[in-house]
Amino acid sequence: MGQHNPAVESGGATGSVVDGAAAAAAAAWRVYTEDWDPAYGNAATFELDAPRDAVRVEQVEGHIPAGTVTPIPLAFIDGRRRAELSLWAEEAASGTRIPGLAGCYAVGAVTIRPNGPATYAGIRVGRLAIWGGGRTGDIASRSGYRWTSDSTPAVDPDQLLAQLQERMRQAEGVLAIDAVEAGWNVVLDGPLNRIHGLHGFVAGYVKSHHRRILPPDDHARVPDLDVGSRTAVYESGNDRYTCYIRVGRPGPAGSPWTGIARLEFAAAPGINEVARRASLLAATLPRYAGAAHRDPRAPVNLSPVKNLEQHLSRCMGRVEHATRAAREAVHLGSAA
Repeated sequence: MGQHNPAVESGGATGSVVDGAAAAAAAAWRVYTEDWDPAYGNAATFELDAPRDAVRVEQVEGHIPAGTVTPIPLAFIDGRRRAELSLWAEEAASGTRIPGLAGCYAVGAVTIRPNGPATYAGIRVGRLAIWGGGRTGDIASRSGYRWTSDSTPAVDPDQLLAQLQERMRQAEGVLAIDAVEAGWNVVLDGPLNRIHGLHGFVAGYVKSHHRRILPPDDHARVPDLDVGSRTAVYESGNDRYTCYIRVGRPGPAGSPWTGIARLEFAAAPGINEVARRASLLAATLPRYAGAAHRDPRAPVNLSPVKNLEQHLSRCMGRVEHATRAAREAVHLGSAA
C-alpha cells in the first residue's frame, strides 16, 4: 500500500494514490490473504470496540511452548443442520398467518483411540416442524419422513432457523456429556455455551474470532504462537477459561491469524487442571489440522471434523427428497 498506481486517474491526470501523510498512515497497515473460505464468513474479524473482559489467571511469561504429545482417547463432536421447506399456517377465521419451517439436524462424533482407527459414533438425526406464534403440529409423509412439532413465540421466519440451530446445539451438548461419561476427551466444535452444567473434560474449539477478548498487548501477541504452543489461560466470564493455540501456519501472504484456534474450558476443575489439559490439546490437535487442498477452512478446521460434517450430511439424506416429502405431506393435509 502507498505505491504509485498508474491505473488511478483524477480529472484526466495520472498521479499517486496517496500523498505523503496518507502513505505514512497506510504503512501502519499490512494486507493479507485468507485461506478460509469466505462462504463461512471471516475467520478473524474483530469488533474494534468490543469489551475486553478476559483476565489472565495463569501467571506465566510469554507463550507456553509445545509439550510432548501424549496419546489420549479423543472424541470430536459436531453437528449439521438445514432448512428443508418453508411453511405458512393461516387461521381461517381471522386470516392470521404464522411462519413455519421443516428442518433437519444431525449430530455425531468421530472417536479416535491411541493407535486405533477413527470411527463414527453417536449419530443422531432429528427432523422438526418449527412453528412461530406458539403453534404446534407434526408433519408426516406417506414416504416415511416425519417432522416432529417444535414451537417458538417468534413470528420472524429467521428466528425459526435460529430455533433449529439451537436444537442442534442442544443435541451436541447432550452427546458431549454422554461421551465424557464414557471416558472420552471431548473436543466440541464451537463454544461451550450449549453445555448446561460444568464438565471439565469437554473443550470447546472455536475456529473464528469475532470479538477481541484479551487485553490489547496480549491480543497482539497471539499470532506469534508456534504450532503446538498456547497462550496463557484467561478467565473469560460465565465460569469459563480460555486460551489460544496454533494448529497450523499461514501461507506466505496469509493472515497471521490463520491457523489460530481458541479453546474453552469449564472453570470448575481449577486452573492447574485446565492448564494441563490446554497444553495437552495444544500439542495434540495440530496432527489433525486440515489440508488446504482438501478443505477451504484449513488448517483450523480439523480433518476429523470435516469428515464428520460430510458423514452427517449423508445421514440427513438428500434434501430434494425431504423437500418433496414435506410438500406432499402438506398437500395431503397431514400437517396437524
